[in-house]
Amino acid sequence: LFLKRNFLSVFLPAGGISSLAFTPRQLQRKNYDKNSIHQASAIFGFIGILTVFLVGIPVVGYAAFVNKDFEDSWIWLSGVGVFIAAVFWLVYSLRTKGTFYQFLEKHFPKKISSIDEFLAGEIQKKYFYLTIFISTLIEFCGIFHLLIAMFAFGAIGSFSAAAVGYTISVLLMLVSPFLRGLGAVEFTLIYILANFGFSHSEGLGITLLYRVFEFWLPLLLGLFAFIWNGRKIVARIFPALA
Repeated sequence: LFLKRNFLSVFLPAGGISSLAFTPRQLQRKNYDKNSIHQASAIFGFIGILTVFLVGIPVVGYAAFVNKDFEDSWIWLSGVGVFIAAVFWLVYSLRTKGTFYQFLEKHFPKKISSIDEFLAGEIQKKYFYLTIFISTLIEFCGIFHLLIAMFAFGAIGSFSAAAVGYTISVLLMLVSPFLRGLGAVEFTLIYILANFGFSHSEGLGITLLYRVFEFWLPLLLGLFAFIWNGRKIVARIFPALA
């Protein structure tokens, strides 16, 4: 499910969010509650953005303090914060039947039953907080991923550069309307690494190595996941062509 949604997110507008609506037929055939799947997907997407914000606050603050070139990063992080606050308010208003709920009830009465059904389930706080904790660890895995790419390329590792580079690249992917920031992420990472003292060739090599495993390999595996579902059709076509 993750690989397929990750693949679709590259090609869909605002793919990081819109791809969460995709539910493969395998899940539908297993009689899982469709509403529960969408609820879990919404929590997954929201917490992914929330932990980027939580990790990004100290990272971007440090970057802006040590290097004036990163002061504008506060704009991106503030935008993510506003989005998170807006989602919190919308969900709270819907669950308590507040202002936003009343607006929808007045102008879109046919959608109210679907909204009530979607919000009917109770969130298990224990697992909600556990999800936040694991998602935060994943953010740090991304930072160490970039750090290991520095060592793999033979450069001197810098945790600060890795933290700033990873956080800002993820913010770029969040705000990118298409292709998940392809091109912009690479350019920005090279620029960030250069500001931390890496040469142009080191920055280019580290960025490409990091993106192979962070972007291109999951994309290839996502393509394979789609092809694997149609393997029986492919197996029938190739002998006929031969």
